[in-house]
Order: sequence, then C-alpha cells, then structure tokens
Amino acid sequence: MKLPLSWIKEYLDLPESIEKISDALTLAGLEVEDIANEATDPIFEIGLTPNLGHCMSVIGIARELSAILDRPLKRKEVVFEEAGEPIEHQISIDIEAPEDCFHYAARIVKGVKVSSSPTWVTKKLEACGIRSVNCVVDIGNLVMLECGQPLHMFDLGKLSSSKIGVRTSDGKGMMTTLDEEKRSIPEGALLVCDGTKEIAFAGVMGEYSSSVTDDTCDVLIEAAHFSPEAVRKTSKLLNLRSDSSLRFERGIDPLAIPYALELAAQLLIEIAGGSVAKGQSQKITKPYARRQLTLNTNRCNQILGTDLKLREMVILLERLEIKLMNETEDTLHLQIPSYRNDLKAEIDLIEEVGRLYGFNHIPRKIPRHASSPITHAPLFLFEEEIRDTLVSQGLQECLTCDLISPKQAKLESEKTLGDSSHISVLHPSSTDQSILRTTLLPGLLDVVKFNLDRQNLSISAFEVGHIHFNQDNHPTSEPVAAIILTGKAAPYHFETKTLEADFFTLKGYVENLLLSIGIEDPEFITSHLENFQPGRQAMVRVEKQQIGAFGQVHPNHLRKLGISQRVFFAELNLHDLMEWKKKHLRVTKFSPYPGSERDWTITLKEGAPIGEVLSLINALRPPALKEAFLLDLYKSEKLGSDRKNATFRFQYQDLQKTIEYAEVEKQHKQLISGLEEKLKDHVL
Repeated sequence: MKLPLSWIKEYLDLPESIEKISDALTLAGLEVEDIANEATDPIFEIGLTPNLGHCMSVIGIARELSAILDRPLKRKEVVFEEAGEPIEHQISIDIEAPEDCFHYAARIVKGVKVSSSPTWVTKKLEACGIRSVNCVVDIGNLVMLECGQPLHMFDLGKLSSSKIGVRTSDGKGMMTTLDEEKRSIPEGALLVCDGTKEIAFAGVMGEYSSSVTDDTCDVLIEAAHFSPEAVRKTSKLLNLRSDSSLRFERGIDPLAIPYALELAAQLLIEIAGGSVAKGQSQKITKPYARRQLTLNTNRCNQILGTDLKLREMVILLERLEIKLMNETEDTLHLQIPSYRNDLKAEIDLIEEVGRLYGFNHIPRKIPRHASSPITHAPLFLFEEEIRDTLVSQGLQECLTCDLISPKQAKLESEKTLGDSSHISVLHPSSTDQSILRTTLLPGLLDVVKFNLDRQNLSISAFEVGHIHFNQDNHPTSEPVAAIILTGKAAPYHFETKTLEADFFTLKGYVENLLLSIGIEDPEFITSHLENFQPGRQAMVRVEKQQIGAFGQVHPNHLRKLGISQRVFFAELNLHDLMEWKKKHLRVTKFSPYPGSERDWTITLKEGAPIGEVLSLINALRPPALKEAFLLDLYKSEKLGSDRKNATFRFQYQDLQKTIEYAEVEKQHKQLISGLEEKLKDHVL
C-alpha cells in the first residue's frame, strides 16, 4: 500500500524525520518496504499483513502513528447544506441477502458537472497508484483511500428503477463490468440490482452501463457493509480482485459508512457542483454491536515478559482508542473500536500492549528450559538412524502420501495378500486417496514418473514410512524403509563410463544398510513375487526370518504407469531389524595383529547360487576366519556357457597373536575340503 506523507500530515503533526517515521511504523508491525520521492513529498510503501485491514487507509495509518508517537489525531469536520426532495422519496433499499449485507446506505447529489479532477486530487491518487478517471469517480476512490470505506458512484439517470436491492445470484445472465469485460454471473455471487437489472457485483466491481460519464448529471453514492465471506466468494467466482474487494475481505469499519458518504457528498459539491438531497437512505439488517474483551494483567505480563502495572496497560490501550469499561484487581474489561476487526481474543490485546510498549523495550531474560523425563521412542530413534545411513550413501529422501488409489492398490499388491488385506478410508475426499498403502512402491513410482516426465532420468532415493494392512481382521501398520533406483548408478564422469543402476547396485545398498546395523551375513533367497521381474528379485533373510525383498520392478507395472526405463526397488521391515539389533548387536574386540589372506577359485554350474556358497562358508567357518567374500566372477565361451568361475577371498586373523602360516594353511585346507564335499552337486 502506498501513501504520501503530506496526506498523513493532514491528520497528524509529524515533525520527525522520514527515517524516524519509517522506524516507528516498522517497529509497530507496519513494515515500510520502500520510500519514494523523498525530495518533495515522500511516498511510503507499507507492507500490510491480512489482519491489518484497519490500516488500509490514510486515517488508519494516521491512527497507528498517533498511538505509537502518543500524539493527538486531528479530525476533519464535514459541513454542507442539503436541498431539494428528500432521498426517501427518490429511492428505496431492499436487502434480500441479510446474511451477506449488514448495512446499505446511499446519498444523492444532483446537478453535478463531470470533468477532470483538480491537480490536488490527481496527485493524491497517483501517489497511491490509482489512475484518475473523472472528478466523480476520483472522489469515490479518494474517500476509499482516506477512510478505508469503498464507495460506488452510479449514474442515477441510467438506473431503470428507484428500488435498489442486494441479492444472491441464481447463476443466470451476463454483466459487462467497469473494466469493459463481459462476464457470466456465477451462481452464489452477491449482486446489487435496480429492480431486476444487475448493476454491480457487490463489493467487487460495478456494471459498465450504469457508470458515471461526461454526460452524467445526477449521482447516487453507495456505501455498504458486505460480509467478508460473501465478497471473497464473489471475487473468487469471478477470478477478479479490486481495491474495493481487498478492503471488504479484510474487514471495514461498519460505523464509518455515514461519515464516508458525508465526506464524498461534500467533496462532490465542492469539485463538481450540484446539490445534496436531504438525508441518507439506508437499511440495516444486522446492527453493529461493539465487541468487548477482558484482559488479565498477570497473564499479559507473563506472556510478554514485562512488569507493567494495570494503569500502564490502560494508558497504552487507550492510545489505540480501546475504551476501559470496568476493572478489577487484575482484570480489565475493554470495549474494542469498530474498525479493529482483528481484535477477537485476549491474546490479541496482549500483542497490542507489547506493540505499543515496544518489543525492543522488553528486557531479555535467560529462557527456562523444560525437559521431559520421557525419552524418545526406540523406533523413532532407529528410523532416524536408518535415514542417516541412507543419506550417507548418497540417496535422496522422499515423502509420499499414505493414501493411494484403488488402481494403484490393485497394481502394486501381491496376489498372496488378496484384496482383503487393504484398508479403505470410510469417507475419502478423493478416490485417488481412498486406500491405505500396503507398500511404499506406489508413491515412489509416482516420484519416478514425475521426475522422468521432467527429464530427470537418474534417481537414487529412499523413503522411511509406514505400511498398513489387515492382519487377522485387525488393522495394523509396520515401519519400513524403501530404496528406489533408476537411470545411472553414479554421476557422469568423462574418464569412466557411468554404468546403469542394476540389481547388484540395489543389492549393494541393501547390504550396506544391513551392515550399518551389524548384520554381516544376510541371506538372499530366490523369490517369486509378482511386483518384480522373474529372475531379478530376492528375499532378504536374517537368521531364517524374512525381513524384506528387492528386485527389478516388473515391466508390466511400469508400462501401465508410462515409465520406459528399468526401475529397482527394495523394502525392509524396520521393526524386525530393530528387534534383531536389540538382541544381537554387541561390542566386539578387534585384533591388533596382522592377518593372512587366501584365494580360492571353484568352477560352478551357471545356475548355482553364490549365496549358497557363502552360507556354507559361514556354516563351516574355522576359528581364525574373520571374513569371506566373493572376489571375482568369470564367464567366457572358452569356459562354456553352462559354467562360471567364482573366486572367493578368505581373511584369517587371531585376536591374541600374529597368526602362523602353518595354522592358516591347516584351517584353510579343512575349509576348502568341506566346501568341495558340500558343493559337489553344483560343480561341473
């Protein structure tokens, strides 16, 4: 909002410098964002929050400065003579929507001469960012800027009836508004009509054919109190906002309507001539009752951190025209000014006390720290640990909705669970969010689809969340962690060819996650889940307990979603992993002595699982074996299409001493002998 300093000075003596005035407004919550034209007449650009509707006028800003600087406010006296036929003989007002229009009033000025506005009017309007139209329209805008009360000027001669009505639209007809746009009249919009003809969208914009032109002789000035909700609804239905609608939406001063009409009539006869008809025509459907609130002084001091006396609070509030009605030992009964629509509860009064006292005057104190003896839930801490681990691996965290559509539920569910495993929402707001997910896969596939559509072709992400399902006819939920990969496994580098993410890339992430918990030897078992591509999937087991699954998402699923590249997905049960960690994770000693390594290569059938070999190594593990892992896997035409060479590395170490060569050889030979015996069915 823009206002020139000279206009504010009409209501308040301001000998202070521009900087001090700006600081005073900003410290009081009216942030001065810019000051233009400082050399002649400074124009303040003030940023107003939605609750400060009472400051959307010159009088409103002057009131605030008057309270902040503790300086009396000047009042303008409106004086003019009335003449001619009384207004009640010329027009009548009928309000058919009393819940949306609380007060409607009008004045008539006859015999005006429409012309350009005088320089002092156009300068004020232009300083506030409003274009001059003609002297009659400009006076309406001038009064709105000065008082905060929107007005509308109708050409009385163009009205088809002497009856002015306010009603709600039935959704029929068209109206050409003042911006010369032809608009459909939406159902539910609040209208001003003369008889049956619509002449304005109430509180938003008037109709073009009834507007003031150079030929206008008689003017009907309208001022009203429309409900903020009705104006906001009308504005939204039209997709149209105006200076008038902004003020109605934030709340006007219902008791300022008569003054605004008087001021507009006075300015009109001064600038455009003419005479004012006797009286105002008005109808009130909801008389305004001044709001009253109580303020507990002890609570006020406690919240603000001040030590103000009761009388000090009264003085501060009276500067804001908040009137003291009654008081007790520690309670003030106060009457709120009609223009302060934002003061609705005691906490609002406490804020006003702090604002007027000055937040920068409140002493700083060491804050109290209140801690709870209740510790974090173990599952919460474990989930945070999992998040940290996955982030450290370079994965981006995603958050998706627990609710999915029936189509997603059908697409992503395993047939072994059946439709009864799903939990449906009783009263969903949308079909697309009507079922609780049984896996994190649907949401993460949506993330992949969204990114691929925007040419982000490589995704390495994870999510920690809950899945929901029926178990023995009882709804339950489980915490899970999911990983999803597609595209390149690493960022592009000019020296090395970046590989595509594949099954083993995903398996590496899963192994690293399990290793961070302390699970060094998980089992990967061949699975036949329908969400995954056959032959490219596996179950994860720890000590014979299944804790998750991973693999390449089935191409049929991806085609239905419009995803054209491979996607890999893993999901692990965090509750089971946490329970394993509680039972098994222990601090173990490490050996300060050097170890010894041995490699062993075996020729296996193509279909022989490497995991089975590693499981056998663990089963036959000799005392000195610290670790064993697959070092290399070799296939070639020379070796044969039905064969593969697997090379394993064994690391031997003793906790008490440097291990001897003979001891390593003995234990290693015993291990290899046992392995060859157990694996003879897999060896060609």
